[in-house]
Amino acid sequence: MTQTQSSLQHAANVLGALSLVVADRMNTAIEAVAALGPSAPAALAAMHEFLDGGSVTQLSSVLGLTHSGTVRLVDRLAAEGLVERVGAEDGRAVSLVLTRTGRHMAAQILQTRETSLTSALSALSADEVDNLAAVLDTMLTTVTLARAEQRSARTGNRSQPWLCRLCDFAACGRSEGNCPVSNAVSAGAD
Repeated sequence: MTQTQSSLQHAANVLGALSLVVADRMNTAIEAVAALGPSAPAALAAMHEFLDGGSVTQLSSVLGLTHSGTVRLVDRLAAEGLVERVGAEDGRAVSLVLTRTGRHMAAQILQTRETSLTSALSALSADEVDNLAAVLDTMLTTVTLARAEQRSARTGNRSQPWLCRLCDFAACGRSEGNCPVSNAVSAGAD
């Protein structure tokens, strides 16, 4: 590193390069599992982890797609036998539910994601992985709070910032209170 480069600039640059490589590798791997476009794996994983029985509007928010784009995606997933639309008792609402085949594919997507991501960590020692995990938790907390603030400024309410569309909740320790995203959102709501 030359004297004109700061450590922050260097770290930001290599983080950008690494994040693109890791994301490209992961997306290529998980998109091959579903073979239904780039949003299908995230939709299936989100439904598997926390949104099964949710609405098209909720899925749209999680994926960052327009309502009509989400409807088209759900149509494709339903045509493949991965998702079913289930009407509410009053007939006014529709819930999206994974089929057995959809659950199986979502589990495959999450396993493929894990394999892709852990391969990027393979050169690190156990201590380095622990240190990296702590740094990543801090970074995720910062990004989550910033995203919540951006949405609050735009919409006037502090809604869930939805970073977890491809997250494995068991791996992040969400149920044990260890998820940095969930914890940041909870702390920000106080």
